[in-house]
Amino acid sequence: MFNLKGAYVYMEAIVVIVHGSKSEKAKAEFEAIVRMVQEKTEAVVKGACLEPHVPGISETIETLILENPELKKIKAVPLFLFEGVHIKKDIPEILERKKEKYPEIDFKFAKPIGAEPLLADILIKRLKELF
Repeated sequence: MFNLKGAYVYMEAIVVIVHGSKSEKAKAEFEAIVRMVQEKTEAVVKGACLEPHVPGISETIETLILENPELKKIKAVPLFLFEGVHIKKDIPEILERKKEKYPEIDFKFAKPIGAEPLLADILIKRLKELF
């Protein structure tokens, strides 16, 4: 959808969520992943971390809503392998608070990566790099 100025207005946003890290290399790799996701979708894509790392999930959602006033849906996808406490409790609680604050926006939370055949391929690739 385009606004009156001809700029694309994102009706949907994606928030890629990681635990977060103090490592600059980890931060750079996460930013690269977010860019790769952005290249594969027309939605606006932003990365977010669990606090105390920045940008936090709440802060990222607030920025998305401020920058995209016609936003109707926010899909949060965790860059986590398994369903631990962050996936079962911490992140859903943050998203629930945002749902209460912004009832006009549809918030969705995807499952973590889990057991995927592509992960085995990546592990084999890494093992081959050792030889």
